[in-house]
Amino acid sequence: MILVLTSLETTAALAKAFAACVAGSPALPPVLLHGQLGAGKTTFIRELVQALPGSEDAEVSSPSFNLLNLYPTTPPVGHFDLYRTEGQGFGPDLEETLFAPDHFCLLEWAEYLPLDCMPDSHIDMFWTVDAEIRTVTFAAHGPEAMALLRCVEKAASI
Repeated sequence: MILVLTSLETTAALAKAFAACVAGSPALPPVLLHGQLGAGKTTFIRELVQALPGSEDAEVSSPSFNLLNLYPTTPPVGHFDLYRTEGQGFGPDLEETLFAPDHFCLLEWAEYLPLDCMPDSHIDMFWTVDAEIRTVTFAAHGPEAMALLRCVEKAASI
């Protein structure tokens, strides 16, 4: 699936579609976001978290300096940012935390995730930007990821 997002409103609509599907899904594969600075990854995550129950207690910001923000939403969201891990290796504790089953994992700068840590089931979101237009290309890996992406495709009215 490829979507062209022409405004903040279309990014929010995509995030709300994800939130609607996540809220009703028993199995939540991690979502790995790839793309340059300013491509819209954090904005998408902010909109998604704000669309989930419990978001009134969640202040969404990029976790660039501490790698992880946990939001008390339903389901709980683990927002990870690997930007500062480039070239530093990757410990088993971080991998275990990333993909723990107690939260829905949203991972920015997934291009810094070592290939041997890649989960079997996940959704890749590749973000590109040209002026004010963002293009998001999706790839689903595994049955849970395919089911979630099919739900998002149906729910998105972009």
